Amino acid sequence: MKTKTLFATYGSVIASFKDVKDRQNLLLEDFGEERIYYAPFDYVNPKARLFIVGITPGEVQMNNMLVEAARLIHQGFSDEDVLKRCKAVGSFSGPMRKNLVELMDEAGIAEFLDIKTTAQLFSDKQDLVNLTSCIRYPTFTIKNDKETNFNAEIKQGTKLFEFAAPLTLEELNKAPNAVLLPLGPKVQHYLEKVVKGTKFENRLLPELPHPSRANGERIAYFLGQKAKEKLSRLTDPEKLDNSKKNMKKILKSLKVKGSK
Repeated sequence: MKTKTLFATYGSVIASFKDVKDRQNLLLEDFGEERIYYAPFDYVNPKARLFIVGITPGEVQMNNMLVEAARLIHQGFSDEDVLKRCKAVGSFSGPMRKNLVELMDEAGIAEFLDIKTTAQLFSDKQDLVNLTSCIRYPTFTIKNDKETNFNAEIKQGTKLFEFAAPLTLEELNKAPNAVLLPLGPKVQHYLEKVVKGTKFENRLLPELPHPSRANGERIAYFLGQKAKEKLSRLTDPEKLDNSKKNMKKILKSLKVKGSK
């Protein structure tokens, strides 16, 4: 007997979706300090050679995903097609996407994937990438009874980690030839714990500076646009240099081994 999917379970709620602030009917888990809601981020590209991993979808991304899923449902698309078509909606859009592309190109990822630029991962080469998160579904921190986008360490042994880790491994097993690109140290720390002792351990790349505007100085240094002597104390140039060097080394090694 086929198990009912989460998308099928919440399909009627998604079809009548109006406002992301009114999301109680999409609640998956309430851990007291965090709440997890369903949005259709389930699709995994089995042909992906690169996983770009954030920490969790935020409220804006959740809203965009649900709006698009509702639209596709009303147009009569199958569950499978809805999941596949709406996965990339809003992912790393605007200035963040520009920064991400420049960072990935600088790190040698375009060369590894045999494409001119990683900008193609958002256009004609979407088949090479899977956009995902440590916590697959939108997660929010609860403080003073208000929800804000989750952006903390996912500590091993917590309910949050126990929820997220099996889903991460499930995704990786669907695209076993992909390399994993973590965006920021919190994602890196989480993935190190999840893949330790698995066949994916040697496919985890060093962290890339997060492409958000708030991370502008680290991005500028990584791209060679700001000199070391002009950096503030908040930026560790040695760490960024080592990250870039090690990333290129790993990518070269995997390519030589025929990881395509």
